[in-house]
Amino acid sequence: MIGRLAAALGAVALSVSPAFALNDVRVMSFGGANNLPIWVAQEKGFFAHEGVNAVFSLTAGSIEQIKALYDGKIDMISTAFDNIVAYTEGQSDIPLPGPADMFAFVGIGGGMNALMVKPEIKNYADIKGKTVAVDALKSGYGIVLYQILQTRGGLTFGKDYDAISVGNTDKRLAAMRENKAVAAIVGAPQDMDAVKEGFKILADAAVELGAYQGSALVARRPWATAHEADMAAVIRATAAAQDFIFANKTEATDILRKNSKGMSEADAAKMYDRLIGPGGLLPHAAIDIMGVETVLKLRETYGEPVKKMGPPSKYVDTSYYDKATAKK
Repeated sequence: MIGRLAAALGAVALSVSPAFALNDVRVMSFGGANNLPIWVAQEKGFFAHEGVNAVFSLTAGSIEQIKALYDGKIDMISTAFDNIVAYTEGQSDIPLPGPADMFAFVGIGGGMNALMVKPEIKNYADIKGKTVAVDALKSGYGIVLYQILQTRGGLTFGKDYDAISVGNTDKRLAAMRENKAVAAIVGAPQDMDAVKEGFKILADAAVELGAYQGSALVARRPWATAHEADMAAVIRATAAAQDFIFANKTEATDILRKNSKGMSEADAAKMYDRLIGPGGLLPHAAIDIMGVETVLKLRETYGEPVKKMGPPSKYVDTSYYDKATAKK
């Protein structure tokens, strides 16, 4: 059923040239294979068919994303869902530069992340007394790293090891290459390249955490209210793209390689299997509420100041998604 739907949407998208101007929607994301739905929606014309042009840019880190969103330089961010909770609850590295009105409305993926270490690190005990690299100290996949080191290695952040905030995956790998850190959470496909370089994977975050809401599309409420049609367009295009990926391995793999510099055919095939497997893309781009609850539990454990998190509805608004994807 999904395959027929995706094929039909693809045929329509490619055969229809909109006779109207496309609305620009500015989206800022981290680098990595989780961007495949955006690349597919662009390549297959799903965005254009819905009347929008996704103007895509990459970020150096989550702090930059939040500042750009609140400065009005971008309209949406693709970011770790945990970031939204952290900023909403005042547990982030910097104060929120405005009212807590961000919310997640599309689920991209569960978070394909590996706990990666330098070649000389043989086990968890070797991390003790050393430094790890994170995007931001108090949000994002930093708390995923803290959780894995606690549960698998019995290591407590601030007591058994220190952390430095450096930014995105590439910057975390650079910190390890420059001997500033011995471990980090590394996204895909950079983790595959790092293994070839000699780095090692100690743990797969998807295996360690189970259901986890990783990347999500996020907007501010005032913008969403004023641009409901654009919200619906992005939701439908992203859902169609993710359905297309699950149903069309060959084309999806080709688009992945086209947008991933130097990726071999073999690595693209491995990456595709990860994207449609545990911790990968979420079917039809729906928010994983069980995964949201996992994030909230981790934030209650590692967030500072310590506080009880609100219900999922405090950080997620599914009304736009439900309306956009409702059968007519």
